Amino acid sequence: MLSLSGLALFAGIASAYVVSNGTTCYLYPESQIHLGRNVDDTPSIHQAFDQCGTNGTVVFTEETFHLNTVVNTTGLLNCLVELKGELLFSTNVPYWLSHSISVGLQNQSTAWLFGGTNVTFLGQGGSINGNGQTWYDENQNHSNQPGRPITITFSNSTNLWIENLRIIQQQFWATFVTYSHNVTMKDVYVNGTSNSRWNTVNTDGSDTWNSRDILMENWTVVTGDDCIAAKGNTTNLHVKNVTCYGGAGMTIGSVGQYPNSPDYDENIVFEQVRTIDTFNGAYIKTWQGETAGVSSNGDAGGGGSGLIRNITFKDFDMINCSLPLQITQCIYTEDAGACETSKSRYIEDIHFENITATSRYNIAASL
Repeated sequence: MLSLSGLALFAGIASAYVVSNGTTCYLYPESQIHLGRNVDDTPSIHQAFDQCGTNGTVVFTEETFHLNTVVNTTGLLNCLVELKGELLFSTNVPYWLSHSISVGLQNQSTAWLFGGTNVTFLGQGGSINGNGQTWYDENQNHSNQPGRPITITFSNSTNLWIENLRIIQQQFWATFVTYSHNVTMKDVYVNGTSNSRWNTVNTDGSDTWNSRDILMENWTVVTGDDCIAAKGNTTNLHVKNVTCYGGAGMTIGSVGQYPNSPDYDENIVFEQVRTIDTFNGAYIKTWQGETAGVSSNGDAGGGGSGLIRNITFKDFDMINCSLPLQITQCIYTEDAGACETSKSRYIEDIHFENITATSRYNIAASL
């Protein structure tokens, strides 16, 4: 016989699939009360964060959750998130192309916007699955398709701690840190692997922009693009103990895209990095000095000013790398004349320390 408390608990589960226990909200997938059908769990996720996102805890239980629509869990305060299940994004390409949330950089957007103050996100055996193969096939090796979503964006956050996060088959970039400071991301695993003839273009492990005081430590990234990239106005970034398979290694940039928005990347350290079968290893890239309406990056840009200063690449071991060390101020154009115009951006105090590499070709560096 069920007790009254048991009946109350069951009723709470069945009605919304958010079970509250004081300041803790437990999430269960809607599919359990819809005969296993793929029902969108985003409304329940929003409900849980509305109830427990301030001075509370949100727990994704050990189940599979279907994320069929955009997720916006921002404005959190003193919140703990525990991910024990799988978050599975839908493959509804037309929906995501028209509904993903703009992040303010280039033409990029995100499937999940996450942020707050004093927030901890723990991956306790759970994972985020972007269903990226659909995007690799649909995109067909093109760059920066508008609306193709970043898996999760950490935005407007202060004192954010992320640990044991696992992201597989990211749709686009796996993670993006923007307008945030004092961010720690430890023990992160990202794997975007294609099983078709189309490559995993633009599947960066992480990008930072307009953010400062960031630690990224103990990462493994399988990607077709930047492993970790510090985009414009990233300051005091420390990346440590990272292994990258494929892609473009550790990257500064690209910067200098917008004439009215100077980019300053300063005080950045990449150390204890191992790259395997990458295009680049330690890489600094900027746009050309003149604005171009069309570029190989998929959108317009160039002509922006700024400064790249005090950058350290230390203790690198690069295996079968196409070009281990590269600095270029003309990344997205083939116009040689435009490449002579990058005068308004300065690159100084760049340090390469204890670098070992095997190059795929007969060039080890282009600086």
